[in-house]
Parts: sequence; C-alpha cells; structure tokens
Amino acid sequence: MIALVRAEWLKLRTTAVPWVLGGIALVLDALLVLTVFLTRPSFNGSPRGPGPRPGFIVPHTVTQLRDLVGAGFETYLLAMLLGALCITTEFRHKTVTTSFLVVPRRAVFVAAKLITAVLVGAALAVVVLAATVGGGGAALAARGGSFVALLHQVPAVAPGMILVFALFAVLGVGVGSLLTNQVAAITALLGWFVVAQSILVGLVHSALRWVPTGAAEAAANISQRQNGSVAGFGLFAWWQGALLILAYGIAFAVAGWAVMTRRDIT
Repeated sequence: MIALVRAEWLKLRTTAVPWVLGGIALVLDALLVLTVFLTRPSFNGSPRGPGPRPGFIVPHTVTQLRDLVGAGFETYLLAMLLGALCITTEFRHKTVTTSFLVVPRRAVFVAAKLITAVLVGAALAVVVLAATVGGGGAALAARGGSFVALLHQVPAVAPGMILVFALFAVLGVGVGSLLTNQVAAITALLGWFVVAQSILVGLVHSALRWVPTGAAEAAANISQRQNGSVAGFGLFAWWQGALLILAYGIAFAVAGWAVMTRRDIT
C-alpha cells in the first residue's frame, strides 16, 4: 500500500491539475481574507439608518481573529474536486488499464486513492492556512493589529480545517470512483453544492445538518460558522459532522468499487 500511495503522489506531482487547483485556492483565499477586513453594512430598511458603514476594520477579538485564520475554509470544495480528479483522470486518460494491471484488486486501487486523497486534502489545507496567516497577518500588522494574537488562534482553527479538507477529498474520490467520467463527476459535485443543496436547505431548513456542507460547518467548529443563521438549524457536534462526511465518502467509494468490479474497463 505504501508503494501505491507513493505512486499516486508521483502522478499528482507530475500533472498540472493539483497545481492549478492549488493556485485557484490561493486566489480565492486572498479574496476571502479581504472580506474579513471589511465591515458589513447594516440592513434595517433605511440606507441611512444606524449601524456600521462599509469600510476596513482591524480584527482584534477572539472571534474576529479566528474568522481571519479560517477565512480560506470555503476552499475545501477544491479539495473535493482534487479528490474526484485524482481518480477520474485515470479513466479520462486511459491510464486506469495500466493501473489495474499493476493492482488487479479494485478495492486496493480505490483504497490507495482514498489514502492519497486524505494526504492531499490535508496538504492543501496547510497551504491555505499558511497563506492566510502570512498574508492576513501581514495585513493585520500593517493596520496596527497584533500578529502574535493571530498566531495564538491558529491551534483553535487549524485542526478543524485540516480535517474537513481531508474528508472532502475522500468524498471527491468516492463520487469519482462511482461516476468515473471526469465531466460527469465534476458536474454532479458542483451541481449539488452550488444549486441542488441550496434548494433543498431552502425548502427544508433542518436538512442542513445532514448535507455535506452542514457537516463541514460542524466539523470545522470555527467561530464564524456558528453564527445565528447556521447554529439556529442545530448542527451536529464536530465529531458527528466529521463522521457524517466520512460516511458519505466511504459509501460512494464502496458503491464505486462494487460498480468497478463489474465494469469492463477496456
């Protein structure tokens, strides 16, 4: 298994997809960091009513600093796409035939992908966190904030983010192993997270805790994820959310393995 995981790492390092997605994650992270420094206007029915006006703020409370450290949390969706591409690329470029000649057992093949996805997802989370702390910390210090205070909040945020990124990469591999077609897998994932999930939660608010995004909000356990609009729906505890995401990923992976064993690759 170690040799297979090493081979998967080699495949990822020598293809452009991980680097492109990593670059996109950093760009999105920079924009999300910027939003933490912006005040939100109050919407009380009157544009001239009381409340904070749009502008720059200096995060200084524990909640604000944790929001800054976890600003790049939303990029976990890219970890999911990376997991899906990790396996669908094999089918798209027909390298899966060679892979199955080396690893005839489909279960071992999928397991190696899952382990690799965990490592890649965690690595992406570390990169996003490092970029957030570096860039956000520099901006914070430039505006008179405390960089040391920001660093003190990293241990409270980092574990949840790394966990969510790793689990969503597993989910991506699970969906990719079931669909195998790269376009279909990406379309299904984006269609669910961008459109279908929002419609479902809008119709049935209590469904938020059961969908992957709600589970991610719970598993991350970041202060900005526990605001009234989210906490009001009663999210699971962090470990329950983590287990739910893992269950989704494993369920899709097992279904994909079952279909793959009966599918003629050639």
